[in-house]
Amino acid sequence: MGSESILWGPIKRMKYLEKQLMTGETIVKREHLHWIVYLPALCVAAAAAIGGGWLAGQGPHAKDAAEVIGGALGVYALYLALGGFIKRSAARFAVTNKRVLISLGLIRRRSVEILLNQIEGITVHQGFWGRIFNYGTVVIEGTGGDGAPYRHIAAPGAFRLAVQEQIEHYNGKTDIRESGRFDQLLKLDELRSKGALTETEFQQEKRKLLDPP
Repeated sequence: MGSESILWGPIKRMKYLEKQLMTGETIVKREHLHWIVYLPALCVAAAAAIGGGWLAGQGPHAKDAAEVIGGALGVYALYLALGGFIKRSAARFAVTNKRVLISLGLIRRRSVEILLNQIEGITVHQGFWGRIFNYGTVVIEGTGGDGAPYRHIAAPGAFRLAVQEQIEHYNGKTDIRESGRFDQLLKLDELRSKGALTETEFQQEKRKLLDPP
């Protein structure tokens, strides 16, 4: 029963978001947590393999200790991996033509719904490894948001641009996806994330794309 609940978690989560849609509302962008949530489990598993292999070569008594320690670390790695799987399966982030929908938690569910006209800004924080593997922390600011950081979101730049695009469209401006400029904005955002563009330069280039002469 428990394993069935875990396996059906992602499907139920998708249906949950679909059920929250208002009349005339459609989902234009979905996102999830990055696989980096499995990193603690991978590190423990690697430590078990390397440490166990080293101890096994130190003599018969050390070999027995290696089996015990390696087995314990292996079980702990599986525990961490299962936790990462449940966390990743239970988290969903969606951008619609009217709102941003966030759903977290499998047993204790936390849902956040922010109207586009209440969003004052959306910030993405990416460290060195976040830029390499394309994950980061997203903070949505505004009267409808709680300002909480949502960590380890995959492709946070694309998620932010999807929100910005829908805000522009909501305010009556041209749909940049239909005008073929979404990919250009995405490239600009990647340059900003890598430090090739400053925030001021990004905003200037963005305005050129959204409000051409």
